[in-house]
Amino acid sequence: MSGTFRFIHTADLHLGSFLNINGQPREEIQDLCKDAVYNAFERVCKVAVLYKVDFVLICGDVYDSYLRSVKGNRFFVNQCLTLNERNISVYVIYGNHDATDEKRELFDMPRNVHILSSDNVETFQVYKAGELIARIIGKSYKSRKEREKIYENYLLDNDVFNIGMLHTAMEGDNKNYIPCTLDGLIKVPNIDYWALGHIHRTNILSGAKPIVAFPGIPQGRDMGELGQGGIFLVEVRKKEIVSMEILPISTIIYKRLEIEINEDNKTENFSDLMVVILEKTRELIYNTPEISIGFVNSMDDLSHVFKGHIVQLIIKGRTELQDKITHMREDDYKQFIDDINEELSSEKYFIWVDSIIFRTTSIMRDFESLKVQNSIFRDLEEVINLYRLEGESKVQLQKNWGSIWKQQIYTENIDEDKFDYDEEITEDIILQARQIVIEKLVEALEIV
Repeated sequence: MSGTFRFIHTADLHLGSFLNINGQPREEIQDLCKDAVYNAFERVCKVAVLYKVDFVLICGDVYDSYLRSVKGNRFFVNQCLTLNERNISVYVIYGNHDATDEKRELFDMPRNVHILSSDNVETFQVYKAGELIARIIGKSYKSRKEREKIYENYLLDNDVFNIGMLHTAMEGDNKNYIPCTLDGLIKVPNIDYWALGHIHRTNILSGAKPIVAFPGIPQGRDMGELGQGGIFLVEVRKKEIVSMEILPISTIIYKRLEIEINEDNKTENFSDLMVVILEKTRELIYNTPEISIGFVNSMDDLSHVFKGHIVQLIIKGRTELQDKITHMREDDYKQFIDDINEELSSEKYFIWVDSIIFRTTSIMRDFESLKVQNSIFRDLEEVINLYRLEGESKVQLQKNWGSIWKQQIYTENIDEDKFDYDEEITEDIILQARQIVIEKLVEALEIV
């Protein structure tokens, strides 16, 4: 029977890629953005040493195919050599970004690194103190597209803890990145843990055996990869998972911050608006990402890893500035952001405002009073609410938007010719449409 062991599950390192940031931040921030992806993998390895794990799983896209370089390959080797000194093994499957037919290793891999074959499904047996504790099975991508359901050939005995590694879009109809479904993975016999990669968001699809999990990307690189990136730390005893937690890794976090303009923070000019923005944005300083107690107590330098936020502001509500906002020139828009960033430049953790999206409307009469004055506004609210609730009306509304809109769940498969939408954007569109209708009705009915 297998003994107790720990492992780390990570994926989508994308070594060689950089963080996307608008404007001209100071040199210190630019340097942090250039190194953030490398720093994330270095931190993964430090955590592996700190928690004395037995092995690390990397489930695809170690490198970023368009920028694979001597630096990226050498950095990976050096970090794995550090793990080798602590007898920590590394098991790797390559994904669509680092498929074996397109790129070869530029350096010899350390003896603790095991890259699973792209020709056939390959199995490794993991031993600890002479005892077999786990089997790891998987297959690397040979080309940028992997259309076979390779997981159907993951055939193992059930005598130890079995881990299946897979780089997949987790979409049954996706023919490019291993088409599969959750049910399909669960039906594969004798797999205790599905270690997935490719999707850049942390997600545990199945919390019961078999565990099916995406760790997400360790370091987000743009506004499509929001929030704290992390890795899974898993402890197994006698073929059962006794603990599984997500550990934070990102040094820089992308965040969208909504700011509501209301009666409590009226904005008569851009100075007022800047005051509101600075107040809300500085709150991020007091809500920095929490770092696991284990990090702080065991290794002090990890408590100082976090460096700052790259923020997209979304301004909502009614303002007397609406006409000026609507007619703001590009130069004025950039200058306004520059002024905000200048005010934020002295904070302990940097906050860089990357962009501002205005979803504001003009000041107008209270809607409740309009409903009392004319029943047409009550009818309007009833119709609007039909589109806000889940049902046929909402489905039809989204269909009527046209093919330019597409709900794009997975950042890896983004269609740049489409506009992405989610529930929040849907609600914003409905509310903006509501506002336009109200304004037109007020004008047509000559309500004063």
